[in-house]
Amino acid sequence: MVSVDARWMVGNFRGMGRYAHALLEPVAGKVTALLPSGFPQANYPSIYNGNGFFPWWEQIVLPRLCAERGVTRLLCPYNTAPIRLPASTELVLVVHDLIYLEPWTQLQPSVSAYQTFGRVYRRRIVPLAVERATKLVTCSEYTRDQISMRFSIRKESIRVIPNSLDDAWYVDPPLPLEARQPYVLAVTGEAPNKNLTALIRAFAKFRAKLGTSATNVYLRIVGIKQSHQNYFIRLAEKVGVNGCIRFEPFVDEFSLKRLYREAWLFTMPSLYEGFGIPVLEAMASGTPVACSNSTSLPEVVHDAGWLFDPRSDDDIAEKMSEAWSDAGGRSEKIRLGLKRADVYRRTVVGKSIADFWSTL
Repeated sequence: MVSVDARWMVGNFRGMGRYAHALLEPVAGKVTALLPSGFPQANYPSIYNGNGFFPWWEQIVLPRLCAERGVTRLLCPYNTAPIRLPASTELVLVVHDLIYLEPWTQLQPSVSAYQTFGRVYRRRIVPLAVERATKLVTCSEYTRDQISMRFSIRKESIRVIPNSLDDAWYVDPPLPLEARQPYVLAVTGEAPNKNLTALIRAFAKFRAKLGTSATNVYLRIVGIKQSHQNYFIRLAEKVGVNGCIRFEPFVDEFSLKRLYREAWLFTMPSLYEGFGIPVLEAMASGTPVACSNSTSLPEVVHDAGWLFDPRSDDDIAEKMSEAWSDAGGRSEKIRLGLKRADVYRRTVVGKSIADFWSTL
């Protein structure tokens, strides 16, 4: 039996929640979900208890549930975990990234106080959770190298299971260019590692490069909560592009797929990523990608995109301009992107997941 901290696997989940569901697929019939009281229904038999404030839930309620229920194997799929568990409980820990360990001088606090608090919490808890873990899983070779280096752990003891997409992402062929809309798509967040401020500044330079042909070109941004949009709107006003930036509300998967497919270009200017799911979604959708040349993104994109220095607004604008205007290059990158995305099909990655559980 496997018990899982299912907090981010219910409701409107993305990212780590999807990863957790994929990871549990081969053992779905043996899973029990552990959830705070009042949380939505999980896909597995569930046990509800305690307050959902995550440090309290994770460090107080979850260990108590493990002791009371005799949990022998606990999956914590969101980087953190209880630092005190019963000795009989095996901890399977998924560490997606170590972004929160970056120095404050290199990565500024978020505009979201909640995210900044979460970063402080992870800086304290993750090293202790890694030390307590029986099995460590991560989603990229880059992050495995980071974990190994920072915590002096043999790379061979860290299992890499990449993010994946189900077959529904691969069903429709890419839209022809004439059926697309003149926008650059960014699926991002307000966290500083997402580097949205640089993208907005670079977008202004990109429009200037396009000249008169940029009249109808706009930037569509998915993933910024309305409460944090004003910060980025003020920056857009400052650089003169506020009228051609659109912040999308929360979108369901169907609408998100359409946004990817209809985009002329997808971009991801992150300073740090543990994997980079949006670039994979864009490639699977047949949309050209221009993204950072840093951390895990080159590993995922390989030769299927235009890579830029995320700390250079000029380089971001230059590569976006190339990707927008080079018809032959776009066709080739779309072809390579579809081929690269095939590596991350759920059916392909699922074999590694099944093998992982068979060795426990």
